[in-house]
Amino acid sequence: MDMDRAIFNLEASVEATSLYILLCALHDQEEPLTLDRASVQWNGTREDLARAAEELIRRGVLVASRPLAQDQPIQINPTHEWR
Repeated sequence: MDMDRAIFNLEASVEATSLYILLCALHDQEEPLTLDRASVQWNGTREDLARAAEELIRRGVLVASRPLAQDQPIQINPTHEWR
């Protein structure tokens, strides 16, 4: 999955944008898309990671069931579904 540069047009937080880029890289490496996996390369706190994920879910960039668990699979939505 190529990172969509439209992420920068959303004017999301730096953390949310960083998480999106990280998840795209993990997808390209055929790694599981979970917060547990992302946390291995995440430079912030787990709380920042969770907030970034929640922001991307609210904006329609990510899909995950609620409540969001660390080991739960996350899906990246196509750009046309973003808000």
